[in-house]
Amino acid sequence: MRLDRRALDGLKLQSLHAARNWSKADVALIEWPPDSGQRVVIKDLRRRPLWFRLLYGRHTLTREWNAMKSLHDLEGVPLAVARPDADSLAIEFFDGAPLVTFAPASLAPEVVAHIEQVMHAAHARGVTHGDLHRSNVLVSQDGSVAVIDWASACVFGAAPRSLKARTFAELCALDRRAVAKIKARYAPHTVSPAEQEMLLHGSSGLYRGIKSLRRVLDWARGHRKKASRKT
Repeated sequence: MRLDRRALDGLKLQSLHAARNWSKADVALIEWPPDSGQRVVIKDLRRRPLWFRLLYGRHTLTREWNAMKSLHDLEGVPLAVARPDADSLAIEFFDGAPLVTFAPASLAPEVVAHIEQVMHAAHARGVTHGDLHRSNVLVSQDGSVAVIDWASACVFGAAPRSLKARTFAELCALDRRAVAKIKARYAPHTVSPAEQEMLLHGSSGLYRGIKSLRRVLDWARGHRKKASRKT
């Protein structure tokens, strides 16, 4: 039985959380296949404006689908189950709590190491996450982990070349810095000297460029505020 939009509309959805704003997907839980006892997460953009879905939303769902299909047998990445239609995505349910809900230094080093291993394995397959933070990592009661929300992912393939290789290296460095931030919060004694340097000075030219641009923008905003107060 195929999980398409017609089948989806005939199922009882249990809302996990409504979209945080007009640009986010509604997230719900269903039983699929019916009466199987298996739960599947549905990310659905159907209630978002058509112009947003056409220009951006469907593209992000496709990015997530392609990344997760590339990592389909990787432990720590939920399975991509189905695309009911262009506005939705079905993903294997992982019963865990977001990393952001855990207190600092409260996780076993093995849990944090598993997060690092997932990202290392993804990079080995030519996939970068692009938005790795504490809300996008789930931890179960037994200490297993799942990295979710691959909507900002890029799939480069196993051996990118020339400009693609350069871009891949930059995005991998951003992912590694995100992992280092997680390690520094939850298992600080596992942070290596190289990771400490990365956290202090940035992991890539792209990161340093973004930071420099932000400093310039912050300076410009402050300068305008001072000028407005004088007038």
